[in-house]
Amino acid sequence: RAYQPYGVALDLFYGKQPEIVMSGPAGTGKSRACLEKLHLCAMKYPGMRGLIIRKTRESLSEAALVTFEDKVLHEYDPIKDGPRRNFRQAYHYSNKSEIVVGGLDKPGKIMSTEYDMIYVQEATELDLADWLALTTRLRNNVMPYQQLIADCNPDAPTHWLWVRSQSGVTRMLNSQHKDNPRLYRHGEWTKEGQEYLDTLDRLGYIDEATGERVGTEYQRLALGLWVQAT
Repeated sequence: RAYQPYGVALDLFYGKQPEIVMSGPAGTGKSRACLEKLHLCAMKYPGMRGLIIRKTRESLSEAALVTFEDKVLHEYDPIKDGPRRNFRQAYHYSNKSEIVVGGLDKPGKIMSTEYDMIYVQEATELDLADWLALTTRLRNNVMPYQQLIADCNPDAPTHWLWVRSQSGVTRMLNSQHKDNPRLYRHGEWTKEGQEYLDTLDRLGYIDEATGERVGTEYQRLALGLWVQAT
């Protein structure tokens, strides 16, 4: 599918820092941006090795791989040839590049090999030890830079990923709903976008004292804030 990155998704495409995380509300296009970059690098650098990973393999098959096959790849793309999503171990490119898929609940051989780029979906599900272990796998050196990219919805400000970003080790990009052209286009909200924002509003409630909409899930999933649960 034709894809044009907007906002911080564009920053992700050009960023070459060792660790980049796209954090933001639900529905801002974080996962697709990460998958599009991974796919682009696989096509650009023959023999590149990539990895798509999540805490559990089951959740990966029903989320990231659906987006990858239905939105990133073409309908009849030969890269999709082979086993169905829940049985797939890798996507193979004609230029000898390969994107491996797996879950940290069944690490097996995926953690015993080397990669140029790793994409982690929902990085807040991982613990710091998982993250550090993944960084040690970035040494295939086919690409001119090695990189760990990830997406996540915000969590508590005590979460290791937020702390790591504040220390400057990990670059955190804060996505917004206006970065998603399905929701916001030509300077205004689309019909789908307005309906989605209305759905997110219902995650919160109005504080009678301040008149403001509040609630942990609303602040995290609608506003993209790293806040402590209340």
